[in-house]
Amino acid sequence: MNELRFHIALSSTLLVLVVGFLVILSPQFTEVRVHLGLPVHLPGSRYNESVGAAEIISINEGEEYLARITFIYHTIFSLLIYASMIPLITRMRLGNDLINLFSVGSVLTVLGGLAYSYAGSFHLWHGLFITGLAAIFLAGLLTVLRLHPHNLLESNLRLSGVLMLAGSVIGGYLGSSFMEGRSGLLKALIEARFNPDLAEEDSLWRALTAHEHAMLLLALSLVFLVAVSLLRVEERGVSRLALHLIWLGQLMAAVASFAVWPFGKVAHVIITPAALILLVGTTLLSLKAKGDSLKWGLLTGNAIMWLSVTIPGALVAMSLRKPLFFNPPFRDPLWDWAELAYNVGHWHILVGMWGIIVLLIYLSWPADLLGTSKWVKLGGWFSLLGFGAAAISVNLYMLGNPPGPYSPNPYGNVWLTYLVEPSLMVMSLGIFISYVCLMGSLREDLLWPSSESEMESKGEREVTRPSFHSR
Repeated sequence: MNELRFHIALSSTLLVLVVGFLVILSPQFTEVRVHLGLPVHLPGSRYNESVGAAEIISINEGEEYLARITFIYHTIFSLLIYASMIPLITRMRLGNDLINLFSVGSVLTVLGGLAYSYAGSFHLWHGLFITGLAAIFLAGLLTVLRLHPHNLLESNLRLSGVLMLAGSVIGGYLGSSFMEGRSGLLKALIEARFNPDLAEEDSLWRALTAHEHAMLLLALSLVFLVAVSLLRVEERGVSRLALHLIWLGQLMAAVASFAVWPFGKVAHVIITPAALILLVGTTLLSLKAKGDSLKWGLLTGNAIMWLSVTIPGALVAMSLRKPLFFNPPFRDPLWDWAELAYNVGHWHILVGMWGIIVLLIYLSWPADLLGTSKWVKLGGWFSLLGFGAAAISVNLYMLGNPPGPYSPNPYGNVWLTYLVEPSLMVMSLGIFISYVCLMGSLREDLLWPSSESEMESKGEREVTRPSFHSR
C-alpha cells in the first residue's frame, strides 16, 4: 500500500473507531458496554439513571465531565484536520513530511486524550495529548509557510490556515493558564450551561468561547475549499464574487470570534452577519462549480447548513432578549434546558457536517468512487441525507418543546424517537457502506494511482491551479 493509501486508511479508520467508541458510551448502549467490558457508569455523566433523563450538569462530578469533553472535542478535531489536510497537501505538492507530521500529531492526541479520559488521569497521557497538539500546530504552520497562493482559492486556503493558527494560539494560552484560573473557569463553565451571561466576567471563559467559535468555523471553511479544489470553477463572474465573499466572511467571523475574548458578547453582533456572508459565498461557489456527485453533495450540504444552523440560529439570536419568535425571550430561565440543548446541538451539527464533507472528498479523490460504484453513491447519499434529516429535525428537539421549569430531559423525547434517531441510523448505514467500499478500493490498482508518475498522468501535479482559471 503506498503512502497516500495508508494515510487515507488510517485517518478514516481512526475516525470510525473513535466516533464508534464514543457512541457506545451513550446511555442507550449500556448493555453493549457491559458485554464489551467497558464501564457502565462514567464519572460526571449527565445521565440520571433514577429518572432516565439527562441533567444540565452532574451536581457532584461536573468538573470531570467538563474535562472529559474537552479531550473528546480535541480528539475529534485532530482527526478531522488530519483527514482534511491529506488531499490539500497531496494535490498542492507541499510535502509528504507534512502529512506524516499531521498523522503523528493526531495519533498522539487521540491516544493521550482518550487514555487520560477513560483509562486514568496519569500525567503521561496528558503529556502525549499536549505533544500531539503541538505537532499538529507545527504541521499547520509549515503548511501555511509552504503554501504560496496563485489564485483566489489558494488565498482563501492560506487565510483559513493563518486564522486557525491564531485560534490555536488562544487555545494554547488557555491550556497554559488553566491551573492559575482553574476555579474561576470551572465555575464559569458550569454557570454558562444554565445561562452564558453568568460566565461573562471570567476572561478565560471568554477566551474559550473565542477559541471554539473561530476554530470550528474556519475548519468548515477549509474543508469546503479543499472539496471545491477537486471540482472545476472558473475564477470570474459569480465564482470570483463568491471567493471574495468567502475571504471576507472568514476574516470577519474569525476576528469577531477572537474579539469575544476582550470584549465579550457584544462581538457576536459581528459574528452572525459574517457567518451569513461566508455561507452565501460557499453556496454561490457550489452552484457555479462543475462536477457530478461531489458538486451536488456540496450543494446539499450548504442547504442543510441553511436549514439546520443559519435559519434556526437567526430565530434564536433575534429572540434572545426580546420575545419575537420565542416567548418568553430565549435567555429566560424557562428556556434553560432548551438553550443548552441548542448550543450543544449546534456544535454537533457543525462537526458532523465537517465529517460528511471529508467522507465525500475521500469518495471522490483520488479515485472517483462516487462516479464508478452504485454502492458508493448509495452510501454517500445515505450518509449526507441521513445527516441532513437528523440535523434539521434535532432543531425540533432543541427548540420545539414548550418552556417550563427545569426538569431533566428524557431520552424518549418524541422528536428523538421518531425523527432524529431513525435519521442517524440511515446516516450510520451510509457511513458503513462508504467505509467498506473505501477500504475495499485501496486494493483496486485500476482505481487508485499507485505512483508519482501515475498521479502526474492523471493531472495531479498542478492540481488546484489548472482547475481555476483567473480572469
